[in-house]
Amino acid sequence: MIKLFIGNLSHETSEPELRDILDAFEPIVEITRPLDRETGRPRGFAFVTFGSREMGEKAMETLNGTKLGGRELRVDEAEDRRPRSHPAERPRRVSLAVEIGKRVDDRPIGPDGKRVRYKAI
Repeated sequence: MIKLFIGNLSHETSEPELRDILDAFEPIVEITRPLDRETGRPRGFAFVTFGSREMGEKAMETLNGTKLGGRELRVDEAEDRRPRSHPAERPRRVSLAVEIGKRVDDRPIGPDGKRVRYKAI
């Protein structure tokens, strides 16, 4: 089995149209067309799982660069999603104003020449 990414699809391209261009490369196990969360319209790509690696590679070679709905398709082998880490495990981002190990005191200077002390509410 092989899973292909088909990119640069028009939003108006329907699943039957996509199936029509893929008919020559059967067996097709699954076609996934993700939807946009806000509009509910199909996004500009699809994932197609082929039952045979041989037919999937043939489809990739044949369809890459062909036009569908006035757009040139981009067909590649799909990559597995990278595992997401828990937010606590991600490296912390350091502000550009903060050097490692040093804090920048950017409080305003009061009339007495000292830094203004902020009070907690």
